[in-house]
Amino acid sequence: MTWQSVQEEVLNRIRNGTWPEGELIPTEAELAAEFSCARATVNRALQALAQSGVLERRRKVGTRVAAHPRVQAVRFLLRREIEAAGKVYGYTLLDYRQQHPPADIAQAMLLHSEELLLRIRSRFTADGALYCCEERWVNDFAAPGLTREALQHLSPCEWLLGHVPVNRGSMAMAATLASEGFVSEAMGLAPEAPVLMMERMDWLDNMPISLTRSYYPEEHRMTATI
Repeated sequence: MTWQSVQEEVLNRIRNGTWPEGELIPTEAELAAEFSCARATVNRALQALAQSGVLERRRKVGTRVAAHPRVQAVRFLLRREIEAAGKVYGYTLLDYRQQHPPADIAQAMLLHSEELLLRIRSRFTADGALYCCEERWVNDFAAPGLTREALQHLSPCEWLLGHVPVNRGSMAMAATLASEGFVSEAMGLAPEAPVLMMERMDWLDNMPISLTRSYYPEEHRMTATI
């Protein structure tokens, strides 16, 4: 059993209520025996979930489910998606600036067009090959500390997961063309090339935190476990 498989099983048990918030989960040794894998494999899975805010780990106490664990947010981490496929994850910050959003973005974020948002553009690779590019609009009032320096080696999604208790979201998908904004240049595609666009909106209660549009090559295949 791989560490990604262990991680997925832990997430499933938290999501279905087998391990509720605040509950101590079995020890690494117990989980290793249950899953018939090395204790180091379990350790890697639990450490990754602790870094993502799903678990809390304390020496001589154990590992427990965090209050309000952000299970679904972890499921949408590109790092996790790429590494689960057995590939090397890569991330590059392309652009970071504060600017007035387009009307549709402002409307979705419940703001006026004259208000400022952070616009962050990134590119992700798998084994060095393009995986997708992303444009994220962030309400920086709700995300103080999200600086250019903070994003040099950590994606916006990972930073927000560690600093903002996002508790709900929505998703939509559509086909579009690479001529959309910066996509053609970032992906090395002709403007008329078709791409898959995934849009995700993240909220903290009734406050929109970020709106993200991720663009994938036309051959990209998306899978989900239900």
